Amino acid sequence: MSATSTKRLSYHIADQFKESFSEASPSRLYLFVGRTGPYSNDSVASTPTDTVQKQDYNIYKQMLAAKKIQETDVTYAIVRRNWSNNQPYAEYTNTTLNSTLHNSAFYVFTSDRNVYKCLFNNKGANSTVEPTGTSTGITSTSDGYQWKYMFTVSTADVGKFTTSAFIPIKVITADDSSGQFAVQTAAVDGAIDVIDVSAGGSGYLTNNGSFQAVTNSTSMRIATTASANDSVYIGSTLYIDGGLGAGLIREITSYTGATRTVTVNTAFSTSPNTSSTYIVSPKVSISGDGTGAAAYSNVTTGGTAVNYINMISTGTNYTNATVTISANTSFGSGATAVPYIGPRGGHGKNAREELGGSYVMVATELSGNESNTLPQENDIRTFGIIADPIERSTGAAANTGNFDMTTRLTLSGATGDFRADELITGGTSGATGNVVSFSNTNAANSAGTLRVINITGRFQNNETITGSVSSKTATINPASNSDLTFYKGNVLYTENILKLTRSVDQIENFKVIFSF
Repeated sequence: MSATSTKRLSYHIADQFKESFSEASPSRLYLFVGRTGPYSNDSVASTPTDTVQKQDYNIYKQMLAAKKIQETDVTYAIVRRNWSNNQPYAEYTNTTLNSTLHNSAFYVFTSDRNVYKCLFNNKGANSTVEPTGTSTGITSTSDGYQWKYMFTVSTADVGKFTTSAFIPIKVITADDSSGQFAVQTAAVDGAIDVIDVSAGGSGYLTNNGSFQAVTNSTSMRIATTASANDSVYIGSTLYIDGGLGAGLIREITSYTGATRTVTVNTAFSTSPNTSSTYIVSPKVSISGDGTGAAAYSNVTTGGTAVNYINMISTGTNYTNATVTISANTSFGSGATAVPYIGPRGGHGKNAREELGGSYVMVATELSGNESNTLPQENDIRTFGIIADPIERSTGAAANTGNFDMTTRLTLSGATGDFRADELITGGTSGATGNVVSFSNTNAANSAGTLRVINITGRFQNNETITGSVSSKTATINPASNSDLTFYKGNVLYTENILKLTRSVDQIENFKVIFSF
């Protein structure tokens, strides 16, 4: 049996995760930070190990504090692909494997914070002109590329969510001034925006210029540069590309070489005049289950191969389509082309899915001491996310902003300051822990609160503790445990980082990307 999971399964799972922050009974996720002590080699962050012991037990003992992740801290995200001069970009096709398309650079993030999807890459040429503007149509640049503007990342979102590898992307249902809603509204379902020439063939004829004379709306004389041979343009098309009748196209059914007179199959609804310009080129026939798509071909200058297909109208409601290129059978053959049908709903209708946004980013800030729940006197080497922790004082699911995860020992009779990270040992219990900070309550430093993590065993009231490095001693009076109950939440993510030294005026922005 063979089977595959579609990309939409990834979107579905990402949706469920993101919606868990805003649904009627939301999951409560918290950012936690911890691990004050060094790695064996503190210039290299060790890789976290996903074992029961490490992630279900040890990780809690290292925690310093936890802060609730708000709905506004969560966004969909896509891979960041900056536009760069003189680089090739992949073009969208509806037949490319999603895994291939979404792993390719088929969209760009520009210096204007705009995101554009590449619809046509000028036959694989390098892009040398950065796209600009927020038009809901197709943006054509002088390097031959065609782009679709998708949305703009706001200045605020750049600051909060953008990283060197990812940018935020939204799913919006009302105008939020990002340009995305206008693109969604203008999207055309089943349009054919691009027809790509796969083989140019040979022997084709072309001619362009201004009409010498217009007899009526079905008969006109083309330029003297046209062929003097009868019938050679029969089966080709006459496209009016400027002046009266611009945008109209008809098939040539008769051609008299001596007078350069063409007759078309159906009268032009707007008759051209001698100021109108035209292109005679091989006929492009589009067939499929949609309607309205029309195009004309371009033959290489001085050559006989079909070079490009230019869309006159993109049509609507196509789910399948084929293209045939034809002309007088004695003058040209072998050209083939492939139509690219837009995604369901049309280009820009669902930017997040069109650009492979199966990522969810969580970005949460820590500032200062976070309401006196986060020590500022020590380093951080680990952060992560924990789901649905339990508040120790109530036994209920945590739902407020910040929690202190250290054990606070009230000391008296201290002989001096304890040192950060040093091991303390209880003289009676033999329990141990690592010092996070000591907040003395008198000038002699003989009393105060000692914050401790990585506790083994149980400290006892009125026992003496001793610092392994400072050799300082003190007597433990009542202790206060961590605000959240150990081992009751589900650790979803952990990341080890190089030592992060905190300061009073510093803000740390922690970002986590979940890929589904």
